[in-house]
Amino acid sequence: MRIAELVSNYHSVPPQKAGAIYQVVERITNGLLAKGHEVTLFASGDSITQARLESVTNIRTSNMDLSNNTIQHYMHLLASKCYEKANEFDIIHSHFTLISAFYNRLVKTPSVQTLHSSITDDVRSLLAEFKDLNYISFSHSQRRQMPELNWIANVYHGIDMEEFQFNDQPGDYLLFMGRIVEEKGPHLAIEVARELGEQIIIAGSSYADDSYWHDQIEPQIDGKQVQYIGEASNVDKIDYFRNAKALLFPIQWEEPFGLVMIEAMACGTPVIALNRGSAKEIIRDGETGFVVEDLKGLIEATQAVNKINRRACRDRVERLFSLEKMVDGYERVFKRIIE
Repeated sequence: MRIAELVSNYHSVPPQKAGAIYQVVERITNGLLAKGHEVTLFASGDSITQARLESVTNIRTSNMDLSNNTIQHYMHLLASKCYEKANEFDIIHSHFTLISAFYNRLVKTPSVQTLHSSITDDVRSLLAEFKDLNYISFSHSQRRQMPELNWIANVYHGIDMEEFQFNDQPGDYLLFMGRIVEEKGPHLAIEVARELGEQIIIAGSSYADDSYWHDQIEPQIDGKQVQYIGEASNVDKIDYFRNAKALLFPIQWEEPFGLVMIEAMACGTPVIALNRGSAKEIIRDGETGFVVEDLKGLIEATQAVNKINRRACRDRVERLFSLEKMVDGYERVFKRIIE
């Protein structure tokens, strides 16, 4: 197949540090190339890929001194370039929530859209105008955000199992990995650690002008029991996953996936999560971690984490969330839509 992968040029593929969307796009692109397909990646000009790269900027727009409106214009420019060349492809796979929808009906080449961002109220009414397009979810819980969309398939995110090495002898610390914002719940992770007298490592990007960081997180960092290491590189984060005795995922919103959960489990590290979003789809409660309802549940589950078989965590990811499983899923969907 001749496939176009279209993603925002705000960050590069792969991302320099965090950026789940761009990590997923890299894995899909490389996986499809490995299966012998012809893939063109529409992304920022500083992306690194074995696919043919098409771009409209030399670097990612997040590194350019541009207003938010201008950044949006560059995203539309990239999408329009992709659809202008639509007759070169058998299918276009977009990772935009809305932008590509404006171009989809203008060409004969079929498109599918994977929606990575939360469907907010300001987008919902616009997206309803395009509810008949082809949408792919990456968790069944994601569909609850807007069930009236034409969801044609569910393809879970996947990771390269060789990249995330298994470790059956972890260290003695808890881990929180994610952006330091209230919706991710790092304050609850810290509270669990303090209640149990456990060491916790906090990894993720923080925001100096954010009152949440200043009021609830920064005062609790003592460099001993509560350590903040900033945003970990893609290589470093694997070591933190492998050596943690548990990943705390006290999410405060309906997150549609959460890559860190499968990345931790691939290393053998159980995940303790609040019952929001896709947590129950990803974690096998009592087998690869725990899915609980509140802070008390988080504390009790952390106390019981040594009962979890770390090999079971790895096995679940291999079975459901591997790179091969994800790429095979997209390949099947693309063939079905083309046919």
